[in-house]
Amino acid sequence: MQGFARLKTACEYADISMTTLKNWIRDGLRCTRIKGIVLIKYSDIDNYIDQFSKDLDIKASAIASEVMNDLQLA
Repeated sequence: MQGFARLKTACEYADISMTTLKNWIRDGLRCTRIKGIVLIKYSDIDNYIDQFSKDLDIKASAIASEVMNDLQLA
């Protein structure tokens, strides 16, 4: 999706609470403030979520490799 969302719409888009969204902003989700209105790019929301998906994929791969190594040693 292209464009920007206000906070409420961003919450609906990501299916999260306002508290969670504010935490994400505090933790690095990019946003723009124009005359008191906070806007977030849809692509920034997607990218923010994706960074955690990639971390999980890497961790899962590392765990799988460790298990396979343990099985080979047994």
